[in-house]
Amino acid sequence: MAAKQRDATAEHSRRRVWLRRVGPFVPIAALAIIAALTVDGFGTTPNLIAVVQASAITGIAAIGTAAITISGKFVSLAIEQQAVTAAYVFAATVSAGQPVLLALVLAFAVAIILGLVQGYLVSRGLNPIVTTLAFGSALFGSVVMLADNRTITLSPNPIAWLGGGTTFGIPNQAIIFVVLLVLGSLFLSRTKLGRQMVLTGANPKAANLIGVPTRRIVMIAFVAAALTAALVGILVVGQVSQAKSDMFRGLTIDVVAAILVGGIAIQGGEGQLWRAGFGAIVLTMLGNIMLLLGIDAGVRDLLKGLLAAGVLLSMRLLKARGS
Repeated sequence: MAAKQRDATAEHSRRRVWLRRVGPFVPIAALAIIAALTVDGFGTTPNLIAVVQASAITGIAAIGTAAITISGKFVSLAIEQQAVTAAYVFAATVSAGQPVLLALVLAFAVAIILGLVQGYLVSRGLNPIVTTLAFGSALFGSVVMLADNRTITLSPNPIAWLGGGTTFGIPNQAIIFVVLLVLGSLFLSRTKLGRQMVLTGANPKAANLIGVPTRRIVMIAFVAAALTAALVGILVVGQVSQAKSDMFRGLTIDVVAAILVGGIAIQGGEGQLWRAGFGAIVLTMLGNIMLLLGIDAGVRDLLKGLLAAGVLLSMRLLKARGS
């Protein structure tokens, strides 16, 4: 009798975990199927490729930022400022006549420094929201002041093929996005560092007790977020051939929404990096559907915000039922 009860309890626990993991995606899958059947132009191959390409920028940044969330430090609110910084560093270096490789190295090196500084401060106990918000504001002001708030245009653009080109008809941005989705999934599930990151977010005290370098893990998460933000900055420079101060307005909010819609636990210790990318695709898909239906931009933003809030609420309710 006791064995049967244990088996039943274990089965119930497995179903609960499955529901928590899959539940947020069921309405989205239903929405995609209904849209493909009822919205003219949605299910076409060119439109689906366009959806993936449009979601690539938000998705790439969200994959890196999700590492911060999973490590238990919510998110960085300095994503768009770091992307702008990388865009300016890259464009300024190239426009000064320096090699593209040097421009790439400088942009990513600056990103690593920015990530390390934020990660160090947060790992020492500072509030991640306040810290990254203040850091982003100071960073943006410094970059705009140093650049004299001017637009740097690249003509010719040596990385136009990377930001705006295609390979076998698929946008290169989308290819990079998919590659990062795969690498992010393998990182958390197959590497020691990835498992340590999850444990740090789930129970930092227990992680410390078994020797996990939690402070270093937090710093690595912030560096990952900074590097993906820098990659976004470089890709967009490649796409539009210029760097300017307002080119990433709203990116941070989109990234946070993608993480929430992807079903990553905001308290940390649960989720996969690929879910953040999936969340970006979902938000872009929803925007695409509403655009095809002729819905106003304000209503589109409202509905996307409600979707993120609804997913977060459903996760909280499922967690409460399971506790």
